[in-house]
Parts: sequence; C-alpha cells; structure tokens
Amino acid sequence: MRRFREICASFVILAITITATNTAVSDTQITLACESSAPVTEIGRLTIGASIQNLPSVEWGIRQGCFKKYGLTVKSAPVATFPLGLAGLISKSYDLYGTTPVNFLKAIADGTFKGKIVASKYGYTAPELERVKQEPLYPGELLMGTALIVKKSSNIFSYKDLVGKKIAILSFQGADHAGILLAMRELGIRNPKIEFLAMSNTQMSDVLKNGDVDAVVSADPIASQIIHDFGRLVAYPGIYMQEIGTAFVFITSEETSKEKTLALRAFQKANLEINRLLNKPENEASYRKTLSEVSKVSQEVANKVRITVFSENNVTISQLAYLPSRLKKVGFYKGRFELGPVLFR
Repeated sequence: MRRFREICASFVILAITITATNTAVSDTQITLACESSAPVTEIGRLTIGASIQNLPSVEWGIRQGCFKKYGLTVKSAPVATFPLGLAGLISKSYDLYGTTPVNFLKAIADGTFKGKIVASKYGYTAPELERVKQEPLYPGELLMGTALIVKKSSNIFSYKDLVGKKIAILSFQGADHAGILLAMRELGIRNPKIEFLAMSNTQMSDVLKNGDVDAVVSADPIASQIIHDFGRLVAYPGIYMQEIGTAFVFITSEETSKEKTLALRAFQKANLEINRLLNKPENEASYRKTLSEVSKVSQEVANKVRITVFSENNVTISQLAYLPSRLKKVGFYKGRFELGPVLFR
C-alpha cells in the first residue's frame, strides 16, 4: 500500500510539473507586440488588398494584435496587379489597397479613379537614396524595393543594352517604367524601342528563366530570390523617380472614405504603431519569418532582404508634389494636374 501511495504521489507531482511547463510555454506563445490594457470596442472590419510582397507588414500586424488593439478586424488579400486592385476598391471587394504613389496619382489624373491616400507603409530617407548612388550595386542586399534583373548569362549590362528588348514590369506607366525611360533620356535615347509587359511579381521568375522576357523589374523579396537562384542585378530604375518621402501607400475609394471614416482613422493609428514596431530590432526576426511565409520565398532569402525604413508619420502633399512633373516628362500624362485633396484626413 505504501508503495502504491508513493507511485500515486509521483504521478501527481509529474502532472503538476507538466501543467506548469505547458502554462509557461502557452504564456510565451501568446505574448504579442501590440498589447491593449483595457477591453476595446469594435469599430469595424477592413479588407486590405496588395501584392504578396507588400502584405507581410499587414499580416504581421494582424498576427501581433495591432489592429485588434484599435478595434479593427482586418483581413489581408493578395492581389496580382494594380488594375485588379483598383477594380477591387471600386467594387468594394477591398476597403484599402497598397500601391505606389505614382500608380495612385496616374489613376486620379486619368479620371479612372476617385480616392484618397490613407497611410504610408515605407519611404526613403536622404541617406538611403545616397547609399544607392554611392555603394556597390549589390552589397549583399538590394538597396531599393525594386530592381532591374537579368539572367547571369545575359548580355544586358546597362540601360543602353535594353533597346530592342522585352522587359517585364509591375505596372504599365508606373514608377519603374518611368524610371527606365528617364534613365534612357540621360543617355540621349528619347524614344527607345522597348517592349514593356506588365505582370504580377510572382510571374517574373518563371518568365525570365524561360526566356519569355529579357529582363524583369521585380520587387523584393521575390527580386532577391531571383538573384539568389539565377539572376544578376543591373540597375535600380526607381532612383530616377524617387525623392525623400513615401514610396508605398494604402489607398481607398472616395465612397469608402465616407462610409468607413472611423475604421480608416483607426487603421491610420494602427499602421503607424505597426511601422514603429517594425523599425525596432527586437521585432526583426518575427517579421522576417512572416515575410518568408507570406511571400513564399525561402527563409534564407528572407533573412538577407533589406528591411525598409517604415513610415512613422502620415503622408504629406510635399512628399507627392514632384511626381506629376516626372510623369509629364516621360509622356505618361499631358495637361495640367492638380493634386487637390487626395489625402484622407
């Protein structure tokens, strides 16, 4: 009997130990970057569309409870191209869509879309832009978010070699398209015979590998994956279009801006907190893990990708003012263009 009681006591101690250990592990697992000290009233639901390379920060914010903290239930949705994203905003499939300021302003200028810029994901500082001009082309990481890439065996080594070639780009008449034309102008080539093919970032690796195009302007982290696998970096077309300030924004339609005002204001606050948290070194590892999972690149590549400086302030008109003249210079827009009230307040 005594032996039986000793065995039972041992099982009780073991059970208590396992329970305590599991509780400690559970507590570690549920620790989130965004903590709320008090119950939060739900403000609304938002669906955010973007290409997969631009969804990791949104998904990280969802996983870390950053939107819940501000009363939002957020769903992320991968979108292949800008026209599909715009159509989704108009049809209200998405409340917000992530894109470049150039794409947004071009749609406003063309009269195909009425909307607002709600928030900024990332931008470039003066030191970052100087780094692109002064450092080696590829010091182990891409220096800008998009890059002109060819196969290692390609005979393309500079912009002048692009004449007569096929180039895959993310957006027709977008920032990189304009950047290539501005670079060619500097070389004295005003109307280069280049075939531009707009496609999703996820298609670029295959079309380049198969020889369907001669070069691609791909976005990180997929651009880094292409270089890791079989590519060679040629240039950064974006440097010809980018000045200090925002480089990627979340936009909404005019109608949604009126219907979901409170939710969009809450998104602005949540987005700024997410950006501030992602600029902290202690959150880098969890973000790189999310980057790999969402973008479908290897963890090895995700660990080497340059993490952008996330925007810690909302967009201002001064950050956009130079873009219309650049678009006019390459013939993407003609006539007078007024920025007007394009910012969500």
